[in-house]
Amino acid sequence: MSRLRFFLSDVSAAAVLSLILLLTGALSPVWSRPPTQPEVIAAGRTKDATKSSRKPSGPSFDVVSKRSPESVADLRAIENRVKSLAKKVTRCTVAVRRGQAQGSGVIVSQDGYVLTAAHVCGSAGRKVDFTLFDGRIVKGVTLGLYRTVDAGLMKITEDGEWPFADMGDSTKLKLGEWCVATGHPGGYQQDRPPVLRLGRVVLNRSSFIQTDCPLVGGDSGGPLFDLQGKVIGINSRIGASANWNFHVPIKSYSDHWDRLAASEVWGGRESAQGAVLGVGGEDHQQGCKVTEVVPGYPAEKAGLRVGDVIVRLDDKPVKGIGDLAERIREMRPDAKVKLEIIRGVETIEKTVRLASRR
Repeated sequence: MSRLRFFLSDVSAAAVLSLILLLTGALSPVWSRPPTQPEVIAAGRTKDATKSSRKPSGPSFDVVSKRSPESVADLRAIENRVKSLAKKVTRCTVAVRRGQAQGSGVIVSQDGYVLTAAHVCGSAGRKVDFTLFDGRIVKGVTLGLYRTVDAGLMKITEDGEWPFADMGDSTKLKLGEWCVATGHPGGYQQDRPPVLRLGRVVLNRSSFIQTDCPLVGGDSGGPLFDLQGKVIGINSRIGASANWNFHVPIKSYSDHWDRLAASEVWGGRESAQGAVLGVGGEDHQQGCKVTEVVPGYPAEKAGLRVGDVIVRLDDKPVKGIGDLAERIREMRPDAKVKLEIIRGVETIEKTVRLASRR
């Protein structure tokens, strides 16, 4: 049986971090205090620079490419890799303020283009303030929005050369791959640099990436990095569990860069929010076996139980947790769906009204 948790990867990043803290005591916190002035991390970026460069080699990358760490030495290698990235990834992470609303973003070009979520932008042509890693506030404007996947683009409008991160390739991500998310949970705080969280890739689909990097409100629009320090996604939606987090794939930005930069707005607002059923699961030979039912969400209200096997969704076969998750996410909140469930020796049908992501 192929096992894949909807909320957690096979090896919980939280558990790995706990082990690292216990064994080495060196990840508290993982960032270093920012200097007083920004620096340009790399040369100017053009649109073609979104292509991934040659992958670094060495013992550290051998370790982080493993499905799970096998020793204390592996844990320390992962820790060292994350620590080596911390300065770079936090320097290009910005806090975003639009009126009273707050979010996060990431600078991806020397001249100040900023990736964020569409719901952080709100609409095109709005004035925004960016707070940089060193506390400086600079002016900017919202540009294009691809609402269907929740992708948004902004631009710093002041002159300068800004610290930035290169855009990676989200199509090559593997399940279980290590990643780090940065942002400003709870909103910008003057005495705290951007916060970094380590996690794993749980699902990778064309319209979203799911990870177990713990996120909270204020992280929306912040970047998701691979362990080469390249942006692979943008924080979009936070689900019922602290480990149920969705990100816009970076491909959604690179594929539509010209439209976003031209301040086009397209796609549906509702579909950007997506829908939620409220279960954790794993692949089963007959569909998706429910391993968790989240309190207060549609699955619980409809009477689903741990151990149920969801075999059909709206009369179409369910081909595992990944298939179920992607199909539910593409539906609109408040849509009614019919589930066919095997419970013991019984086959049961349930009609469930989906909810929106919180």
